Amino acid sequence: MITINVSDVVKKPSYVTKPTDITFIEDGKKHITKSVILPYDLYERIKEKIEDEIYLYNNKKALSKKAYDDFLEIEPVVEDLQD
Repeated sequence: MITINVSDVVKKPSYVTKPTDITFIEDGKKHITKSVILPYDLYERIKEKIEDEIYLYNNKKALSKKAYDDFLEIEPVVEDLQD
């Protein structure tokens, strides 16, 4: 894993266009990670999990806090049953 800032991307665009490792892009002033770039082969292996998490993240506002917590509690059991 490597950590770069935006100016590094400008200097060497291949960090973004042809990543060879997980790359964290951080804010240059605050030194806070803002983006993550994955090599495509790694993305292909974890794509479904990422999509599931994005769906949950985007829809958690639709659920009450208790319903969301209940869902997170039973979700691993459902996944185990699917395998």
